[in-house]
Amino acid sequence: MIKPSEGVNVFKPTFKLDDRKLGIMSAAVKQEWFDILQQMMEEEIRLMNIRAINADDEEEQVRLLRFVKAASMFYSGIMQHIAEITAIDAYNQSGVGNANNPEVPSYVDEFATTPAEESTI
Repeated sequence: MIKPSEGVNVFKPTFKLDDRKLGIMSAAVKQEWFDILQQMMEEEIRLMNIRAINADDEEEQVRLLRFVKAASMFYSGIMQHIAEITAIDAYNQSGVGNANNPEVPSYVDEFATTPAEESTI
């Protein structure tokens, strides 16, 4: 485990993954332990929500529901970021866009015909 970031601004919005870290994260997501970890995190958020709803005091309930919302937002943000990372890595690993494997954009049917095909229509 690494040490937490030190300094005045711990939450730097400039965090970027290099190619090595990108590959490691993409490989981790494809392993079974990540699915188990994801299920555990989702279950913990559900349990937090149940505890908050069942709180006796209304002020305590509001406070706990705010914690649940924060935890849910954190989890959703991380999962969205991981989805973006894996999509970027999958694209980078696909080799699309080079001379041997040119990128073929998908078009809506009305724009998919070539000028030669249009002259025969």
